[in-house]
Amino acid sequence: MANPKTHLFSLLLLHFSTVSLAQTLFVFGDGLYDAGNKQFVSSNRVDASFPPYGITLGEATGRWSDGRIVPDYLASFMGISQIPPILPGTADFSHGANFAIADATVLGSPPETMTLSQQVIKFSENKNKWTAQARSEAIYLFHIASDDYLNYAKNNPNPSDDQKQAFVGRVITAIEAELKVIYGSGARKFAFQNMAPLGCLPAVKQANGNVQECVKLPSEMAELHNKKLLQLLVELSRQLSGFQYSFYDFFSSIQNRVIKSKTYTFETGMAACCGTGSVNGTSCSTNNVCAKPEDYLFFDGKHLTQEGNLQVGHLMWGSDPEVVGPNNLRELLFLSLDTSVILADIQEAMAATRSRQIKIESLYDIKMMESDMEN
Repeated sequence: MANPKTHLFSLLLLHFSTVSLAQTLFVFGDGLYDAGNKQFVSSNRVDASFPPYGITLGEATGRWSDGRIVPDYLASFMGISQIPPILPGTADFSHGANFAIADATVLGSPPETMTLSQQVIKFSENKNKWTAQARSEAIYLFHIASDDYLNYAKNNPNPSDDQKQAFVGRVITAIEAELKVIYGSGARKFAFQNMAPLGCLPAVKQANGNVQECVKLPSEMAELHNKKLLQLLVELSRQLSGFQYSFYDFFSSIQNRVIKSKTYTFETGMAACCGTGSVNGTSCSTNNVCAKPEDYLFFDGKHLTQEGNLQVGHLMWGSDPEVVGPNNLRELLFLSLDTSVILADIQEAMAATRSRQIKIESLYDIKMMESDMEN
C-alpha cells in the first residue's frame, strides 16, 4: 500500500506546474546531497552503498538515506530525470551532474572526499558537456559547511564570539570565491539550502551526552553562517549582473520538526531510524534499523529519511518567502535571465527567513490548502 503521507504530498504537486524553461540541475554539497560519489573516492566501505541505506527503494544507491534525497525530488519537479553523480563519468549528464559528496567541507583538505573548491574544479573540467545556454539557464544547488562547523565545535569547545565570527567569515569568503568561479562559467541561478540546527542532529546530541537538548555551539555556528550567507547572496545580487538566488530556511524547518514532530507526521524528530545509542546516533546497520522509516525525521545520526527529504523538496520548490526567498525554486526557474531580483536591504532579506512557518509548512490540512489555492 502506498505511504499515505507520500500520497498527501503528491496531491500538492497537482497545484504546481512541473514544466520549466530550465532543464539542467547542478548539485554541490555534502552527504545530504550525495547521490553516490563517495564510493568512488573511498578505499574503505561506504555505508551508503549497502543496506539498510536505500531500504525504502529496495536497493542501496550511495545515497545517505533510506530512499530519495532532495535533489532527486527537485529534478522530478523540474520534469527531468534524477541527476547522476559525476565521478563514475559514464552516466547520462544531459540534464546536469551531481558533484556533492559525503564529508565534504568548504575549508581544509579532508581525505577521501572533495571540498567545495574541488567540486567546482570538477565542474569546470566538465562544463563543456553542456552548452552555454544550458549553463546559463540551469539551477545551481548548494548545501555545504555542516562538517566545517561540526569539526570546529569539536576542536574548539569554548570559542570567543570573535573567534566564532572569524571562522564563519572564512567559510563565507571561501564560498563567495567559488560562487564567482561558477558565475564566470555562465551560471546565473543559485539555490541554497541553509544549515540545519546542527546541535539537534542525533549524532551530535548523543556524543554530547544530553540527548534531551540540542547542543548549543554547533547550532550557534549554523545560525551565524546562515545570516552571513544570506548577506553574501544579497550583496552578490547587487554586484553581479543577472545573479539570482533562492534561499531556503532549512534551519527553521528542522527545528520545528524536532520540537513538534507529530505536527509534521513524524513519530519522532529526536531519535534516528537507524543506529545504536540513546538516540540511534551512530553505527547504522541492518541489525538496528527501524521498521517504518517514514515515521522518523532522521534516518541515521546526520541524514534525513526519504520522508524528510520529500518535505524539504516541496518547501524549496513551492513555499512562500517566509520559508524560501526571495524566490522559491519554481519561481527561480521562470525568472528571465535579464531580471535582477534585489531586496531593498539586508533586513528585508532576513525577513524572508523568519522562523514563523506559513500555511505550506503545515501541509496537513489539505482541505484548507486547496481552498486557499482556489481563492
